[in-house]
Amino acid sequence: MRETVTFVYPPDGAVDPKAFHVQPAGLLGPAADVVRQDRLTVGLDQLPPDIASLLQGYHALHLTWTSPHAYDTLEPFSSRQSPGLRVFLTPSAKRAHDPVKLCEMLQIMGPLDCMTTEAWTAAHTTERGVWGPLSFYQQLEHLSASVESATRDLCPDTDSICQSRLRTLYTAASLDLSYSSTDRALWISAFWPLREHSITVLVLPGRQTEVGIFTKDSAPNLGPYGVGLHGILNVLEDQKEPSPALFIFRSRHKLYNASFASEFLRPIGVHPTLQFKLSTNKPPVQDAECAPYAYLTLPKTMFANRYHFEDKIFLASKNLSASRYTTLPVELEAPEYNIKTWGSNVLLQLAPPISSDEQIWTAQVPLHLRYLKPRASGYTQVEVPYPVVFWACQPGGDEDPASNPFDRRHLGYDELFSPGTIFWHVSPKPEVGNRVMSSITVPVLREDSAAWVRLGTTAAMVLGCAWVIWNLLVALTAPAQQDPKRKEARHRVK
Repeated sequence: MRETVTFVYPPDGAVDPKAFHVQPAGLLGPAADVVRQDRLTVGLDQLPPDIASLLQGYHALHLTWTSPHAYDTLEPFSSRQSPGLRVFLTPSAKRAHDPVKLCEMLQIMGPLDCMTTEAWTAAHTTERGVWGPLSFYQQLEHLSASVESATRDLCPDTDSICQSRLRTLYTAASLDLSYSSTDRALWISAFWPLREHSITVLVLPGRQTEVGIFTKDSAPNLGPYGVGLHGILNVLEDQKEPSPALFIFRSRHKLYNASFASEFLRPIGVHPTLQFKLSTNKPPVQDAECAPYAYLTLPKTMFANRYHFEDKIFLASKNLSASRYTTLPVELEAPEYNIKTWGSNVLLQLAPPISSDEQIWTAQVPLHLRYLKPRASGYTQVEVPYPVVFWACQPGGDEDPASNPFDRRHLGYDELFSPGTIFWHVSPKPEVGNRVMSSITVPVLREDSAAWVRLGTTAAMVLGCAWVIWNLLVALTAPAQQDPKRKEARHRVK
């Protein structure tokens, strides 16, 4: 079992390498404004037997959770995802898999609506072939349930260090779990955003822990796609003093100095429009082919009609270029309470205004609300997570971004682009509050009126059928009578 803890502080941050002390208990340091990532690698033979047996039914399994609260970050932790819990899985060709059994285990994260196979999005075909045989998404506000369960099941009552480490997940911005049958290992990664953290890492028995404390390095010939980090590195229990370290690599995910906000236009209606307000229309680099995109995650309460995105004039009026991908199938007529799958994803290419001057601009996405369950109040709240907004650039060259030791894959949208694509992420910045969720209040049928509506609908259908049947019977049983005008015309002819 191997653990890597990485701290990165801003270039202007005041972190003195001499302030760190290595002791038998671990690395002790001061508090500073940093981002933090904890990454744990566990071999399949080190996992509990029931978890190991379940994982062997999959070729690959990727779980990601992202907080619904806005946060700041630093390179190389540049990748973004919409808030919520996602699961991507590829079944093993050699062993049977059971997504329902997997869902039972995932219930430690909270009540998840994945207990039927229909809840998972089935395989689909894209321009690059079949990808992501099964996927699932659900809004999940926090990790409280999983932290409490893990603290109870994994930490002895007397192990305060284990309990303390797990409880730090209450403030994490994201959590990733990834399994590969090729490596027969499970990777667990947690990330904390830029804020004041205590740069202290205590030793846990049975783990080899490596601690790195870095800041951005402005190495020569780094280029726009490279990331340089310099600082100190220490392997706890193996080294007595930290040693200097330098990393230079090409990063698949980059931070762009731009932001966006997302909101529903008023009035809402049954066809709401989601508007993105972006701070700039300029691409992040000039020496590559770049285009802006928005990757939407829509719960089953709402959907985008992909046929609307086939009208070029309509798209241009919304500052959209094309719909590059939509989860299939998407039921266009069924109410929300009859939908089996979790929802859908949509990848839209945006069309920024062409201007020599940098300017703020907007793009609008037409959506459709489904019929929702009745509520006692007559209203219900619907939330749609902020999309992932980025510029996708094709810089060319043979250098593989996978050489980045902090690279993050299987985010949903990255598999829809060529392997050499660089994603320049636009940071979500809500105009009000810090939740990166677009919320609307939707009027629905009141529960105390539902019975009368059902009775009235049934009565109307019965009366309508009776009227049709009555008219048919009258037409069939009425005596054959000639039209008087026809009789008169025939008499004149004679």
